[in-house]
Amino acid sequence: MQYPGKVILVSTSAYQPERDAALLHELLQSKIELFCAVGADARSWEDALDWLLVTDYWDDSYSLITTAHPDESLEEVIEFAQSFHTSSGKAHEPEVLYRK
Repeated sequence: MQYPGKVILVSTSAYQPERDAALLHELLQSKIELFCAVGADARSWEDALDWLLVTDYWDDSYSLITTAHPDESLEEVIEFAQSFHTSSGKAHEPEVLYRK
């Protein structure tokens, strides 16, 4: 699956590598430029994507910003993502993904 340049992941459960790593790999293969995690275990989701980027997808020409928003509303994170300027300069609308 191809994802747009900005992705907001809304989690209702903790990150579990055996269940969730495949999704994070798909995001990296899509070369997303902004990843925002909101909800349950947001910091672990962000950390997991950072580690995958460094260990499996490191490329000096690829720039990815990851953020965690454990105490913010989805509306606040959407507003942040919409106002964020990516390094490519493309006007990406954020896609919201829900993960149980």
